[in-house]
Amino acid sequence: MNGRRLLNCVVVAQTLLAGGAPVSAQTSSGRADITPTDVFGEVFAVAHDIEQIRFYMGRPRNGQEAIGVAGVAPREVIYQAATLCEKTNRLSQELIREIGEKPAVPDKDVVPGDVIRMVELAHDRVRRIAEGLGLELTPAPTAPAGEKTPTDVYRAVVQLNRQINILLDQRFSPADVYQQVSLAIAHAANVRGRWPGQRIPPEQAWELGRRPPDVYRRLLGCFDMVRRIAADEDLQVLELSVSDGSMGEATPSDVYDIASLLVSELAYVDRVLNGSPPERKSWYPGRKVPSDVFQRVGILETQLIQIVELAGGGTGQGGT
Repeated sequence: MNGRRLLNCVVVAQTLLAGGAPVSAQTSSGRADITPTDVFGEVFAVAHDIEQIRFYMGRPRNGQEAIGVAGVAPREVIYQAATLCEKTNRLSQELIREIGEKPAVPDKDVVPGDVIRMVELAHDRVRRIAEGLGLELTPAPTAPAGEKTPTDVYRAVVQLNRQINILLDQRFSPADVYQQVSLAIAHAANVRGRWPGQRIPPEQAWELGRRPPDVYRRLLGCFDMVRRIAADEDLQVLELSVSDGSMGEATPSDVYDIASLLVSELAYVDRVLNGSPPERKSWYPGRKVPSDVFQRVGILETQLIQIVELAGGGTGQGGT
């Protein structure tokens, strides 16, 4: 290990042991003057730097069409920004054997200042990767002019996450999706607990040969039910539209994005209906295949069907 690499490791270790974050992240966190346009500019700068690393690695560009979303709120963007932190950390581990801070999503009303902190943490990690590789990054050009919305930021972060996934040797896998679905199940169980009965139903039969598009479609059906549940409580969630072609070409990374979206929406519904629940955690489940995830989503699907039916029959009464 050369002197510069050793120094980098020491600085990262000191930062983590102190419980701190890079200076740029600390100065923006929670600032009321941060706007979605500011966040978009930071995402644009990260994408510029990732493009230089992509070129260095000789990997292809992401060619997927942008995800169809509308009416996005900062609380939904921050889950994609958290995924950005996870992916840049994984890329850092693979390329320079360093891991940075893994921040938690705040359990409160999210503002753009919270989102930009996540993005800045990812950007700091990208810069560390470039430094470790000996790359001198060129400054990013000015982001496209015009006021941006959380929807614009959400689309940009999803596309950036897709590009980083192409750079990874260990890409986001069914096991990663399984973890997100488990988090969604935990939040759904808390919502289901407003009525008597079993919060988590038994697993359905395991089906051989399921593929990522099958899981993707089933998760989209779950998202439609979450929208119905939220609407019954006068809560707003984003609008999502996915073409048949996109569904048919879904990768585990795409499935992970939809699963993360479900977690963000269910966490929101859970917090509004039940106060501030404790942070949900899901442990790595070991190697999984799409059929395992498809079976796991079946639990979530059953929970949501029950909630829709129970909510239609009256108000919650507290569960067992």
